[in-house]
Amino acid sequence: MHPARSSTLRRWFFAALMLAAAVIVLTRFLVFPDTEEAADWSRTLGATLDNLLAATITSLAIGLAYVLLLPAPEAESVDVTQPREIAGLLESAAKDCTFWAIRSRTASYFARVTLPQLRDNALRTGGSIRVRIQLLDPTNDRALQAYATFRSNRPGASAIWNVARVRLEIYSTILAAAVHQNEAPRLDVEVGLSQDFWILSLDLSDKIAIITGQNKGEPCLCIRHTSPLFSGWRDDFDAGFSVCRVIRPAISGLRMQELHRPSARALDSIRIFFDQLGFPNLDDPSLRKIADYAGREHNYA
Repeated sequence: MHPARSSTLRRWFFAALMLAAAVIVLTRFLVFPDTEEAADWSRTLGATLDNLLAATITSLAIGLAYVLLLPAPEAESVDVTQPREIAGLLESAAKDCTFWAIRSRTASYFARVTLPQLRDNALRTGGSIRVRIQLLDPTNDRALQAYATFRSNRPGASAIWNVARVRLEIYSTILAAAVHQNEAPRLDVEVGLSQDFWILSLDLSDKIAIITGQNKGEPCLCIRHTSPLFSGWRDDFDAGFSVCRVIRPAISGLRMQELHRPSARALDSIRIFFDQLGFPNLDDPSLRKIADYAGREHNYA
């Protein structure tokens, strides 16, 4: 990333200049004040500090003019975004898009963070947003076990990651997609269930492709639509989605706030929903877990 676009570097730049100005002012008027009895060397140092203060103030003025008056530099077509900036990047990309595709094993973060933003934007603008979600097929135990094994390769993770946990996350994402679409009918959601297992996640909007790793604290790769690489990632998603079993999750009369403690009526609606999608024989405890998980905030455990 170009330094001029880094908000962190800009903050450090202005903070350092203001601190330097404060030190110079204090030193100038407390240590080397202008007095008639001041020695020549003291007057010389005082004049030097005056010049340094003038230079510091000039640098601050030029920096402010650069930030406020000059147009923002264009984003690089391909760059690496640091972990602390990824959430803001995803939120910014979701604000004005009309299309969003994601390829992620369970899409847990997407279902709990990005998809609600897309829902809110569709309601705010009145426009339609096409959403395509590629997940692991929850009926493919081999793929689910491969993902659980991969996630377990961290201290303490093997105790919480297993096939049942992965299946729970996938079911909850499918349910969340249906409920969000019920709340914002202009969302057009398709879910592709894949037999394959992969590591890197792909978020793809009209203008940017964002490639992320699995774990919190890892940077991501950003490829904007101005890059010749963008169309390749778009085609790669289309190719993978084309061999998925595609379902269109839809549920009526159910809202997100009902998922935390679903009533008997809500459980019946969720059971019918999964039966129609081809996931029968889910008992009430399982349905309650799925509903509760769909309504939770995201975490990286």
